Amino acid sequence: MLSSGGAPGTLLAIVDPEHARVFRDMYARSVLCHSGSGMDGCASCRSWMDDGHPDMLIAGSDDSPPGIADCLEMQTAMSLKPFRAHGRLGVVHSVDAISLPAANSLLKIAEEPPEGGHLLFLAEEDNVIPTIRSRSWMVSFKPKGTPGDTSPPGTPAGWAAWIERTRKLSTDEIASEADSWAGWLCGRGEFRLAASVRNLLYVSKRRRLPVSMVQDALEAILGEGVPIGQILGDLR
Repeated sequence: MLSSGGAPGTLLAIVDPEHARVFRDMYARSVLCHSGSGMDGCASCRSWMDDGHPDMLIAGSDDSPPGIADCLEMQTAMSLKPFRAHGRLGVVHSVDAISLPAANSLLKIAEEPPEGGHLLFLAEEDNVIPTIRSRSWMVSFKPKGTPGDTSPPGTPAGWAAWIERTRKLSTDEIASEADSWAGWLCGRGEFRLAASVRNLLYVSKRRRLPVSMVQDALEAILGEGVPIGQILGDLR
């Protein structure tokens, strides 16, 4: 997505603290690179130092969210001309523990980052303040699938049987099973599909979607390869 110029303006990544900085730096290298590869030797790539990049702005830490002053300072710095990259990247650690005033100070920039700029929210758990969550494209990472994770149906007949089996379940019960599918997908390295499933589950919970709609959407994403953006666009 980054190399094709399609990266979201604001990304929320659910990732364990021990992997947060690794993900942050890998994402930043691609976002700040002029080609999106993170390794083309451009002026931005050559600007990386041991303590980071001049156009990567960091607020908070792995175990401490930023305060409102930190967020306001980042918002101001994001609007300034970048040093070496085509834009600036603002990184907010521990956003799942951020205070409401601090979160509110980031809403405008999260909804519409400056031209060429991107925002990255890092959280350990998916319990981020809804106003932040609704303005972000989310990906959720697990190092590997857990023993309880199961795979989704793999054939049209399998999907038909699953729909029949689950038609009398609640939306929450279906979401629980589908979340296990997302864990299985993560274990296979299919993070984009896993993120699509979890984005759908989030919307289904927020919008109180009927069971039949959630079933159809899951089959469309995993069984037919329909992009999540098309489905969410239809829901809107």
